[in-house]
Amino acid sequence: MTVKKPEKKKKIWRGAPSPDGLSHKERETVRRCLVTRETLPMTRLIRFCVSPDRVLVPDLAHKLPGRGMWVTADYEMIETACKKGLFTKAARTKVTCPDDLDAMIRTLFVKRLQSLLSFAKKAGLVVSGFEKVAEAMTKKQAVCLLEATDAAADGREKLNRLRGDIPVLSVLSADETAQALGTGAGVHTALKSGGAVDLFVAEARRFGAYCKVELV
Repeated sequence: MTVKKPEKKKKIWRGAPSPDGLSHKERETVRRCLVTRETLPMTRLIRFCVSPDRVLVPDLAHKLPGRGMWVTADYEMIETACKKGLFTKAARTKVTCPDDLDAMIRTLFVKRLQSLLSFAKKAGLVVSGFEKVAEAMTKKQAVCLLEATDAAADGREKLNRLRGDIPVLSVLSADETAQALGTGAGVHTALKSGGAVDLFVAEARRFGAYCKVELV
């Protein structure tokens, strides 16, 4: 007698869609901001830890050892935490905030975005070059448009007429984008749907929030 194995029940999505509409998560991990005391998703916060010599270190990838301290992705918030000694209080030891902390965080963001963009390209989710991007927009193959921060206005306007309601991110310069893609130019880039692109978009939005740059 053959015994039939019980059929696996299909998982039903019960969560709310993400604001950018590019990904879905059943449960987002949250942490509390040291400054506002507000509980927020990790995608809206920056994690910090303390080095052995008691210097504050930003940990954008959430991989460094030690107890994490979280602040809203906004430099003014981070500056407030330093001035009020909130990192020292949370770490229960004297913590030194580097004078170049803002520049350090911006540099780390750029490097992280370049790494994620390179990964998305290897996954076949990136189209670069004006003509190819325009074609991807026309064929509705892109879910996001990455425009260089130093892109010319006329090029932006032409693609804006094609993109419809596709979101636009402007967080990397043309050179920074080109370095990530290994190409000669990185002014206009189209991103296709996929997990690697979801990660890039989430990080780009966090960087935009940190820099107070409104992303369309």
